[in-house]
Amino acid sequence: MYPAQAIENSIAFFLGSGCIEKYVKSVSAMNDLTIALNKNHRDEIARYAESDIFWTKNKQAITSRSVSNRIVKKGQIYQFEFGKNYAPEMSYEHRGLVIGVSGKLIYALPICSYNAKIAEHKNAIHPVDNPTGKGNYFLLKSSEFSFLTHDSVLKLNDIRTLSFARIKYRQNNGYLNPCSDTYKAIEQLANIKYFPEYARERDNLKAENTAMQEQLGRIKQYLKSHGMDNDICRKILEDEFDEELPPKSSEKECTQKESK
Repeated sequence: MYPAQAIENSIAFFLGSGCIEKYVKSVSAMNDLTIALNKNHRDEIARYAESDIFWTKNKQAITSRSVSNRIVKKGQIYQFEFGKNYAPEMSYEHRGLVIGVSGKLIYALPICSYNAKIAEHKNAIHPVDNPTGKGNYFLLKSSEFSFLTHDSVLKLNDIRTLSFARIKYRQNNGYLNPCSDTYKAIEQLANIKYFPEYARERDNLKAENTAMQEQLGRIKQYLKSHGMDNDICRKILEDEFDEELPPKSSEKECTQKESK
C-alpha cells in the first residue's frame, strides 16, 4: 500500500468512527470551561494544563524500563500527579504517602498544605495536640519532619490507587518508617475510615488476647509460687485446656529501615 493511500485510509477511518468529532467536542468543552474559569480561577487553569501535559508525556511511560523497574516501598513519600478530578477528590500535583504497593499500582494517602482557614485542618488529628480527634486529616508538622518546609495535612479518607507513571519525583528525605508510632497511627486511622467493622473486630480480639495473656500470667505465677517449674506449669496448663501450648518465642521486632 502506498503512503498516500495509507494516510487517506486512516483519515477515512477516524472520520467514519466519529473519533475526530468526539475529540473536537472535548476540546471545545475544555475551551468553554477555561474561558469560564479565566476570571477567578487562573491558578486551576495552569494546574490542569500541567496535568494534561504530564499525562500526554507519560502515556506510554508505564511500559518503559525506567518506570517498570522502579522500586517503591511503604513509608516513602513522592510527588504525584493525581490528575483532574471532582471535588473533594485530590487533584493535580501533590505529595503522597505510600501505604502499599501491588504489582505496578501504588496505594497512597494524599498530603496537602495546612490551611488554618479550613475547619477540618484546624481539627486535624495529632498525637500530642489533638490525639482524640475524629476528623479526616492527620497533621504533619514541619518542625517534626525534615521533608516538610511547612505544616501539612494527610488526607485519611481519600486513599488513591496510582500508576507508577504518576510519580513526578521522590520527595527529598521523604520517609515515614512503617515501624514508627506515627506511621502505625496513620495506618490504623486509615483502616478505621475504610474498614470500620474490621477495625472494631481487630481491636476486640486484641483486647481479648491481652486479657487472656494476663490471666495466663497469673496462673503461671500461682503455680510457680507452689514450687512448680516451667515444664510442670506447661503440662498442667495443657491438661487444663486440653491443647498443646505453642513453643515460647519472642515477638519479632519491627526494624524496617529506609532503603537508599
